Amino acid sequence: MTCTPHPATFRLLDAYVGWEEPTGGEPGREGIVGFDDPAGIRLAHSGPAPDGPTRAQLLPWFPDRRLAPGHGPCSWYLLVPDGPGLLRRDACTGTWTAVWPPRCDPGLLREPVSVAAWEHRLAVVDGDRVLVWRREGAQLAGVIRVDEPRWAALAPGDEVLVACADGTDLRRFDSTGAFRGLLRTGAQGEIVGLRTGAGRTVWLLTDDDGLLRIYRSVGRGRGQGAFRTATVDELAAALPPSALVSADEDGFCLREDGPDGAVTTCHTWQGQPRQTPPTATAPYVTDGFLLTGLIDSGISRCRWHRVRVDADVPTGTAVAVEIVVSEDGRYDETDWQASPPGVTDFLVDQPPGRYLRLRLRLSGDGGATPVVRRIRLDFPRSTSAELLPPAYRMDPAADDFTERFLSLFDASLADLDRVIERYPALLDPSGVPDRVLPWLAGLLGLSFETGWDAGTRRALLAAAPALYRRRGTPWALREAVRIVFGVNPVIEELATDRRWAWLREAVGSQEPQQAQQAQQAQQAQQSKGAGLGAVRLFSRSSSRFRLDGSALGAAPLRAFGAPDTDPLTAHAHRFRVLLPAGTADEQALRRLVERQAPAHTVGSVRTGGAGFVVGSRSTVGVDTAFVPLPPPVLGGEHPLRLGRDGVIGPGPRGTRRGVGAGIVSAVGVHTQVW
Repeated sequence: MTCTPHPATFRLLDAYVGWEEPTGGEPGREGIVGFDDPAGIRLAHSGPAPDGPTRAQLLPWFPDRRLAPGHGPCSWYLLVPDGPGLLRRDACTGTWTAVWPPRCDPGLLREPVSVAAWEHRLAVVDGDRVLVWRREGAQLAGVIRVDEPRWAALAPGDEVLVACADGTDLRRFDSTGAFRGLLRTGAQGEIVGLRTGAGRTVWLLTDDDGLLRIYRSVGRGRGQGAFRTATVDELAAALPPSALVSADEDGFCLREDGPDGAVTTCHTWQGQPRQTPPTATAPYVTDGFLLTGLIDSGISRCRWHRVRVDADVPTGTAVAVEIVVSEDGRYDETDWQASPPGVTDFLVDQPPGRYLRLRLRLSGDGGATPVVRRIRLDFPRSTSAELLPPAYRMDPAADDFTERFLSLFDASLADLDRVIERYPALLDPSGVPDRVLPWLAGLLGLSFETGWDAGTRRALLAAAPALYRRRGTPWALREAVRIVFGVNPVIEELATDRRWAWLREAVGSQEPQQAQQAQQAQQAQQSKGAGLGAVRLFSRSSSRFRLDGSALGAAPLRAFGAPDTDPLTAHAHRFRVLLPAGTADEQALRRLVERQAPAHTVGSVRTGGAGFVVGSRSTVGVDTAFVPLPPPVLGGEHPLRLGRDGVIGPGPRGTRRGVGAGIVSAVGVHTQVW
């Protein structure tokens, strides 16, 4: 699509290829982290853990040991060792009150250090024991004796996890103090946070010489558990964050939703209101740089062409790029070419040379950081000026201007080429975002129900070619129902049931050989159940009006077709979709069947009922359910037929126990398997 005479060569700097850091003693980076992160490099965190999460980031999930979120969005517990003991926050007024008033305080707390809560249970680490209460402190459940406890967490199943000062293994107890076993974590460092989540998942926060690590359990059984490191994103996806937003030595702040929007309230560690919020520390350093080594083009006197930086630059941050080109790797400080401010795509204005060196500078205000995902270096210079007549390139100054001028248009054409090259990816249902799926379905003539999730929609789009090739067949309809509802339906074509009645043909007047063949065919049909079907031969006609055969007003007047073929055409081009009860939304299933059925057919949907009666027509897997028969009701909207649909009474000898040969029994009423 482009006008360039040959493909351009380029080098990438990213987490997959590498950032070409210098191998000598010269420092190649400072204040920048994330060189192995596919998301990109960024400014480092301030503090002892530049590449790990900060304590302020993890406060919503791992609060101070004196704080614990309670049962409800605004419920909190605050431990005040030198004051009233344990406080509970009033969800209505936002004030802190004592869990046990002075006249009701049992006086059990002596040296409390941490508090934990789960639904209506409380646990306080106090000296060499852990006190556990039920009913939000109203009932003492048990006292757990353990050496040097530091943290406690409450888990489902009336379980209490205790972390001690002698390591990172967790001790398991029940609320009464009975020991359940030891849970080995293999975590490194000192436990500074302990949480439990759904599915009895355990989350740990450890401090290993200033580096914070998050661990989560991946298996529990027989007192053992496998733990692995986790990221902040995994933690946020598994546990909802609390309202705690900041904390320091003097107090903490909660940010909660109010009638007029989000409201931030600050408190001291004694539960008193605090006017000045905690001083926010800058999470990032304000400056960092990356100096690459000599990037070899492999071409002597190479004319480097273009530098492109793929980066996110929030407000208050900046990205600056400098380059220098040399033939032998030697250069002066004045030879560096700097990119214009705010520009991340520029041409190389350097003499030809084999080697290029790049210096990247990231800066910010401390509250945010730019993120550089990738840097692309294009070489050698190849523009559409090479397609011009030689007369346009005789003057070196004019030639340089022409190349730089035409590079503007070459860049636009290259962007269009990339869009065209990536166009097939827009038709891949497994790779596009969820919001693109309806647009992609419109191209294929599909329509989605509002209740279908993204996975169902992607599966339908992926199966659309096969469904279109075999549309109108039982396989296509069965496959569409399986994709949408997750069950395999039974498709019953009514014309193949042969429900109409027929009489045997006379074979006496035929030739002996023909008569023998007809008799064999008749016996074969009889072995398949052929004979009188569901159509009654001598009843009054109800499909259409016949003289002397139909009651006036009881049958429609029809002037098309032959009356004798009505039993045959009653089920022609008709089918039924059968599903067990409760496996699919019947209305949504009907709409799907209408869209997938051929135009000349009539489809119906039937889901299983409450049960079946032996001897009556039923479909295994659809109507099969061993349940008692409903009580018989005479009359009404759906009247029953005596002797077939209901059991009026148990008989003179009472309710039968079990099934007896020759005795009438109803499955689900007095049928028992012995």
